Amino acid sequence: MNYSQTLKYLSDAEKFGIIPGLDSIKRLCAKLGDPQKRLNIIHIAGTNGKGSVGCFLESVLRCAGYKTGRFVSPGVMDELEIIQLCGENISQSDFSQIITLVRSAADEIVKSGFPHPTLFELQTAAAFCFFAQKNCEIALVEVGMGGKEDSTNVIDSSLLSVITPISLEHTKFLGSTIEQIASHKGGIIKKNGCVVSALQTAGAMKVLKDICLRQSARLTVSDPQLISKREYSPTSQSFSYKGLENIKLSLLGTFQMENAALAIDACMILRDKGYKITNGDILKGLAGARWQGRFEVIRGSSPTFIIDGAHNPSGAQKLMETLDKTFAHRRITYIFGTFKDKDYESIAELTAKRAEMIYTIPTKGKRGLSAQELAKTAAKYNPNVKAMPSPQQAVKQCLNSSCDLVLAFGSLSFLKEIKDTINGEYNNGTEIPQDLKA
Repeated sequence: MNYSQTLKYLSDAEKFGIIPGLDSIKRLCAKLGDPQKRLNIIHIAGTNGKGSVGCFLESVLRCAGYKTGRFVSPGVMDELEIIQLCGENISQSDFSQIITLVRSAADEIVKSGFPHPTLFELQTAAAFCFFAQKNCEIALVEVGMGGKEDSTNVIDSSLLSVITPISLEHTKFLGSTIEQIASHKGGIIKKNGCVVSALQTAGAMKVLKDICLRQSARLTVSDPQLISKREYSPTSQSFSYKGLENIKLSLLGTFQMENAALAIDACMILRDKGYKITNGDILKGLAGARWQGRFEVIRGSSPTFIIDGAHNPSGAQKLMETLDKTFAHRRITYIFGTFKDKDYESIAELTAKRAEMIYTIPTKGKRGLSAQELAKTAAKYNPNVKAMPSPQQAVKQCLNSSCDLVLAFGSLSFLKEIKDTINGEYNNGTEIPQDLKA
């Protein structure tokens, strides 16, 4: 298949839906020679921060000289973003080649009378194949949903299981309580494995500790109270943690310090396992990490534009904390869109009062929520709400008004449209003026 045929094949595969369980991915990987068994994998689960923690870890490992692979989902700015080699997206030709290989295996499975693999199963198998082909020394693999029954959990062992903060999500599949969801997330913990977790709520923490006890796994808990000397600005931030001083981050958002601390603890465990990672590698890797769509400034002024993927109440709460720390005195306009299966009532309650104006936008697909319906909810907490027909129209409305700072958030799904509209119509790029003040 060429690249356009590959994208169509994957788009068509969406019809197979979401089917939790490992039987199908096991069949697919077996057809492909079980490439996952040839990889050293860092497995990352959690509700918020998976992408950022993976980004930090990959950057540090690359600075330490390791050949890295990284599998993430979904692709926010580019379909190729889901599979990365040494910090770069897979090429179109490599992507087409590897999906063609996986498609052949999937076709054989169907001919044998089994169900067609889902889209995420195809993508997961493709990532494993690609990393094995390229002889990656370490593969960072991000869970798609949950953990225990997620396709990525086809692996028998891992270098390290990383669990970021857990909160309510995907309740239809994972359960309605934090404890039930934590049980799914903790399903990635392997027998006699090593685990590093963010500090969780009491219920989630107990579940993870119980799983580690049953699996004879060693648990390290990252403690945000050990983060000190926090410094914030609209362009960067710094902190100290466990003997590392003046740790600089280009990724904005107060939550990124906690994510970076979790990545540091992961690096310390890898060091204990014999991986050569110096403090200098950690500092350089964290400072150089780049991850799109996470409190990312995409336009510096007139107005300042920020995009963020906060799509649940805990993420929204962290987003508000970041605004208070870095843009406390700025007048803010929102572009807000989300899916109907998200807790958008709580997100609106947490965020709406901070805005001078809110433009709601529709989201697409079966999970899509209309701008009008979201506007009704947001208006309960702020009367200055207007439903817009598209992200592009919302951006144009902001650019033609007296907005000071615009924050687009609520889902990762439309952030590319926001960014493309800014970069396509204005030659402002992502450069941030040196005189940008909070």
